[in-house]
Amino acid sequence: MGALLLDMLQRAQRNRRVVALQTSGGMFLGYVLSHNPDLVVLRTITRQGLLTGVRTISLHTVSQGHFDDRYVRLIEFKEHNPEVVYGLPAAPDGLENQYLSIAALLQRAQEVRQLIFLDMLTDNDLYGYVERLTEDELLLAIYTQYGEPDGHTVVDLENVRSVIWSDEDTRTIELLIRQRTPETPD
Repeated sequence: MGALLLDMLQRAQRNRRVVALQTSGGMFLGYVLSHNPDLVVLRTITRQGLLTGVRTISLHTVSQGHFDDRYVRLIEFKEHNPEVVYGLPAAPDGLENQYLSIAALLQRAQEVRQLIFLDMLTDNDLYGYVERLTEDELLLAIYTQYGEPDGHTVVDLENVRSVIWSDEDTRTIELLIRQRTPETPD
């Protein structure tokens, strides 16, 4: 890598923004502390936005550099909103005295408009809000991991392996959605 990567590292350092550097040893996220044509020193962070340490990376091993893309902005968002993203998970109210089932959880998610993650038997795991629920199907308003609306999907309930309620990713997506949606006056 050459002048373009050095320019990107300089911009990231000047603006105190996260970069992602792909090397043969993996992807490294962090803030540029210093750099020269041979080496970069990063204050590294995890994909959860948590600071982990300081690492040197030889620029000769970098195959790609990412700055200000959707993934990097998502990591920065998590870092700047830890109280929401890593807050205590909210458990569904009112399920303690019921027979627990996937359908009961989906019904509760629809009632309280809770964003959920569906772990599917197929490879198509989904984030979304329950719009409609029948005895054997579910209509979800789908969202991407970046909090962007992605249409609607009908799911056969038999293909739902698990319902994830209020984890790190769903809380992050909900916060992104709330920040994009202007509040309506009462």
